[in-house]
Amino acid sequence: MRFLIVPLLAWLLVFVPFESRANALPPLLARHLAWRGGAAFEALESVHTQGTTMASGLQVPMEMWSHRDGRARRDADYGVMRQSMAITSNGGWKLNASGQVEDASATDARDVRHRVALDFGTALRGGAGAKAVLLADEARDGRTWKVVRVTFGDEDLYDLFLQEADGALHGLRIRENNVTRFVRLGDWRQVKGVRMPFLEEEFSDAPDADVRTVVATLEVNVPLPPSVFERPQEVRKARFANGRRSTGFMPFEFFNEDRVYIPAQVNGRATQVLLDSGAEMTVLDTAFARELGVELHGQLEAVGSGGRAQARLASGVDIALGDLRLTGLTVAVIDLSEVERLIGHPLPVVLGKEAFNALVVDVDFPNRRVAFHEASSFKAPPKAVRLPLVESAGGQRAVHLSVEGRPAIPVLFDVGNSGALSLFPAYWQQAGLLEGRRSSKTLSGAVGGLKESDVTTLKHVEFAGITLKDVPTVFDAAGKSVSASDRLLGNLGLGVLARFRMITDYAADTLMLVPDVRAMRQPFSKDRSGLIAPPSDGTFVVKLVAPGSPAAAAGWKVGEEIIAVDGKPLGPETAGTELARWRYRPHGQKVVLTLKDGSKRRLTLRDYY
Repeated sequence: MRFLIVPLLAWLLVFVPFESRANALPPLLARHLAWRGGAAFEALESVHTQGTTMASGLQVPMEMWSHRDGRARRDADYGVMRQSMAITSNGGWKLNASGQVEDASATDARDVRHRVALDFGTALRGGAGAKAVLLADEARDGRTWKVVRVTFGDEDLYDLFLQEADGALHGLRIRENNVTRFVRLGDWRQVKGVRMPFLEEEFSDAPDADVRTVVATLEVNVPLPPSVFERPQEVRKARFANGRRSTGFMPFEFFNEDRVYIPAQVNGRATQVLLDSGAEMTVLDTAFARELGVELHGQLEAVGSGGRAQARLASGVDIALGDLRLTGLTVAVIDLSEVERLIGHPLPVVLGKEAFNALVVDVDFPNRRVAFHEASSFKAPPKAVRLPLVESAGGQRAVHLSVEGRPAIPVLFDVGNSGALSLFPAYWQQAGLLEGRRSSKTLSGAVGGLKESDVTTLKHVEFAGITLKDVPTVFDAAGKSVSASDRLLGNLGLGVLARFRMITDYAADTLMLVPDVRAMRQPFSKDRSGLIAPPSDGTFVVKLVAPGSPAAAAGWKVGEEIIAVDGKPLGPETAGTELARWRYRPHGQKVVLTLKDGSKRRLTLRDYY
């Protein structure tokens, strides 16, 4: 009998407070709505504000319009770049850092409409599909607050911190795309009977991402001109010289068979650029930017596959690729030296989505050549398979694939990812994909550093109407990187994409693929040693000994340095060669590894995940 009573009492202890909180919610919301202005707040139709925003080390003018029907626009002019986004009844648009006009993604629009529904009180009156529950009290900023959680039927959460006595709003804790921030509101003033905040401070766990907005003027219930929401005229950043409409095919370096380097000139300086559809904006390495003499502005956070890195901004950057001119780009400036060492190849420039936005990009992997075309003059190959490219948050593109017969999921389309496929925790944990599989550990990432992740081999993946078998897949760990997303569920890289002639047309939201029959027959590259050893100053330094691997069985240790393979010395000149890819050799092969102290060890390669 005792074993029945204890669970029942525990259930009662949980249930009674919950029932009490449910009863307390309606009067708390009523006090809050009255505090905001009662009937005047309920009649609120529109808001127009002007003021100053301080972010990324810059102080800039800001203007915002919003309407209770969900339309909204916000502008902030940072000088080096202008941020602008408008959400309309049928979608919306935004400017990227270089001033190109892009469609607002469905999730961009959803986030803005959620906030409008909260700002106008619609969500608290049962509108916009919102539901509210009262959570346990929380302490913040030296006080204890009532916390009301509002949801809209999706994965995002909005917690209002309210004062119990009168329902005064202290701020909102917002979780969107698995990222949490707190928006503290202050300097409340009455405007035509409606209490409005004239101060907004946004905090996250990255100080460089904090934003402070001070409102100078605020109007309510004023007409919002249709011109506010009109899509701006396209600013052309891409032009062809000599009256051409295409570069024609240009050879590229397919370094290590997993990186696309294209000859280019940047502000007149001859160099190479790494093509990367997964980069939200073009990036210059800090040292290369210093050589060019570009002026740096602000301080912001860049989120990469490995975590977070500090970045600055530079404007007026011109990139020439054959007869193509990309002019007046605003770029991020990041120290890429560590990524360069990991790759084993100079990395002065990462060419991001600006090139993809304006043009058709034709990457002919079988013949190691690339071409850029005006969309109006391009004719697709007759055998190309067409897939929709879905716009995701940040203006990046996603494609859909299916894992072992499961429903298709959106994954980032990422020409800058050297691997085949990585899956994000929001997907693989929920699907239980690691259960019952032979797996190990690896290091993955680039900008933001390396992080330890699980790795396994999927039996098959369906993509572009083709079944790809035995696909080595990284199961990203949860952390402060792009893999934290719960909107994109993975990252599709060159291990898969390079098996096709790949053509993108962002204006038509289309990816065209022509399978390369020879490449399709080739097995995927996978490590068979267990020595995860990125190159460093001419040697390969062991950073991780993979569990269950041949190296683990042979007693290898982190920190040991490999200087030769089968008697052939490793060095900067071997980067990108077959020698540097020794650990991807076939199952059963034996290699002799020479360590820095001159000792030699024999290792038999085998599949271990």
